Amino acid sequence: MRLKGVLGLSITNFLCLRGFAPMGSLARMSEADESFQRKQLASHRKEMVAFLDQGDFTFFPEVILGTYLTHEDVPTEEVEKLWKNILHADSFVRRKFDHFLLSGTTYKTKRGDEMRSVYYFQTATLEQRNDSNHKFSRIDGNHRLSAALEKQKFERYNTPFCLVLFRTKKEMDKFSRALFHNINYKQIPLTMEQNLTLILDDKEGLFPDELLRENPSFGWHYYLARKLNNALDFDLLPNLRPFIEKEPRTFFVRQFGFLIKKKVLKESESAAKEFKEALGRVNTIVDSNSILKECKNAGILAAILYYELQKHPSGKSFVRWVIENHLYLIEDTNIDKDLQPDFIQIFDKILESKKHTIFVSMQYGKTETEEHYTTIERVCREINDAHPSTTPIKPQRVDWFHDGTSYRIDDKIEEMILDCGLFIGDLTFSNVNVYHEIGFVMGKARAEGKDSADMLLVLDKSVPEPDKRVGSNISSIKQLRFESTEKFGKDLKENIEKFYKLV
Repeated sequence: MRLKGVLGLSITNFLCLRGFAPMGSLARMSEADESFQRKQLASHRKEMVAFLDQGDFTFFPEVILGTYLTHEDVPTEEVEKLWKNILHADSFVRRKFDHFLLSGTTYKTKRGDEMRSVYYFQTATLEQRNDSNHKFSRIDGNHRLSAALEKQKFERYNTPFCLVLFRTKKEMDKFSRALFHNINYKQIPLTMEQNLTLILDDKEGLFPDELLRENPSFGWHYYLARKLNNALDFDLLPNLRPFIEKEPRTFFVRQFGFLIKKKVLKESESAAKEFKEALGRVNTIVDSNSILKECKNAGILAAILYYELQKHPSGKSFVRWVIENHLYLIEDTNIDKDLQPDFIQIFDKILESKKHTIFVSMQYGKTETEEHYTTIERVCREINDAHPSTTPIKPQRVDWFHDGTSYRIDDKIEEMILDCGLFIGDLTFSNVNVYHEIGFVMGKARAEGKDSADMLLVLDKSVPEPDKRVGSNISSIKQLRFESTEKFGKDLKENIEKFYKLV
């Protein structure tokens, strides 16, 4: 192994060898120091491979590596001699260190127009010793070098490097962490919005629409963000202005990226229109909830938008959950690299649990239907006992629901029906409210594009003239008819277990 480059002290401090070498060579002669390096992200590595493979804009800053001249705690005589050579700009030949040999040649040149001013610089060659298999430490550029070995053509790519030559191993252990920190955290990078302005606002230059859609460094979410940027009238979306207007490009790129990844939106031209229409609905939701107007949490807005765009929207349920649990008081939300807000992760679990809720619509105050509900409760307990590892199934009825607040009964019924997994409608006694709620469930199914509603209609045949109590518009729908509690419980259990795929 051999490296060639320019040798010198960086700001009179660290000795560095700077040059160019094939990425594959740099990858094989180095390794990450796990004591301070960030854990490698598979997604980042995949993005790096796609970036290198595509071939456009493949510029990298220097890969920063580190090694030491001696493992002793203090510099050896050979190290001190090298330092004198550097400080006095003297050439030297094959100085021997722990793991490699180093040779340097000094060149002189005039500085500007001053005849007496001379500038010295040194080139150097570093050769690994035959008796050493030592690897350099990667201070910066771990993902780049890891991707280099994915394809043979990457290995040949010429890449700039900077090898920091610490005098001792102790020095390296102490200062390499500081260098890693300074490189990654002390710089003041452009904000995401500043970067996106350069990309999204350059339609005719380096970043045309086709490039944004097809280049793996970007993608459809960049293209859709460009289409929607400057296309919103915030006078029509006043409640969303505080969330979007300050950094609109960042908001659009993040949301489109997240929604496409979750398959809520497709990579298509129509996605921008769907997104814009959903923003209008979200603005209306916020407008109808004065509490949300005071919310400053962008994660809540992102979650409402996510649920509004789903085939089976749960935006209203999410808003109720946020308000009832005072989550709107949280000023910021952690959003991970995949841009999935914590709110969505938590509420998805709640929705999953609610799908195991059975809403029972029935005539209240009748002995027969009260017995029906008791049977439903008993059957659910039996199913839960038989399947302890699954989410418990829970029946509920609106007249038994108490949360300590006042509410419109029809609003509560709508909420409970929207959130439940299965609706049971008791046709016995032909209650008009039961028929109304059955119609609501059927309409909900049609709006969601379902062939049939997630409901089970039941009828007690022991009540006189049962056929006359079933309206003609639903008489053709499957009904669970029975004459005894025993028969009802047996058939009900079979149907519920089948619905929840427990058999």
